[in-house]
Amino acid sequence: MVIGEERLTITHARAGARRVVLVEGPIDLDGAPRLAHALQRAGRSAEPLAIDLCDARAEDDEGIALLVNAIRRLHRLRADVTIVCAPGRIRAALDRAGLSRRITLVADREDLAATPLPSATSAHRVVGPRGAAPRAQRPATPGRRGALLAEATLVIEARFGDPDLALGDVARQIATSERQLQRVFAELAGSAFRDEVAAVRMQHAASLLQDTDLPVAEIARRVGYRQAAQFAKAFRRHHGVAPSRFRRAPG
Repeated sequence: MVIGEERLTITHARAGARRVVLVEGPIDLDGAPRLAHALQRAGRSAEPLAIDLCDARAEDDEGIALLVNAIRRLHRLRADVTIVCAPGRIRAALDRAGLSRRITLVADREDLAATPLPSATSAHRVVGPRGAAPRAQRPATPGRRGALLAEATLVIEARFGDPDLALGDVARQIATSERQLQRVFAELAGSAFRDEVAAVRMQHAASLLQDTDLPVAEIARRVGYRQAAQFAKAFRRHHGVAPSRFRRAPG
């Protein structure tokens, strides 16, 4: 460890009735487990929630991937979360992944103060695998499991275009067992491996639809689908619209 090296810090504040999680510093593989743990805990709170990324930095593709997937998992847990994120690389990544079309994003803390609280009818959802309550974890395991989730996320990000990518492939690459990795996804991501792979593919598909003129069939192939019809069905399920409509819609 380098003395004086800047590290990710996560603190908590309030903005009126909202609980605010302030994320400051670099998003990297070392800090990703703490970020995932903090967002998971905050996501299970009953209070209105905001995540402040104004002072967060993602200086490489790995950091962007880790942050985008952490926010996407939080949104799955809390549909009513608000993200504070100024224009820049992080905001652009959330836009490209299609998350800005589903999550409330504001540009700064002043905008957050002016953003109405979610209504009582838009209560957040707390979900686990198959709707089950999350298992209690032994004290020694969260850090290691968080590291495995971050490592697995980067492997999926690197190999999402492989239509045959399997749990065992990822487990072998990060030197863990399939059973352990299944548990990591269930407890920390709140989803199964196949759902995580599909979500990453849909994020990259959204980016390709917005940034290129590639035919939908070619985009399907690039993100790991052999059949365009299967891809279109998965895309509608994830983003709520067909790929062609997503491409035409304003960002």
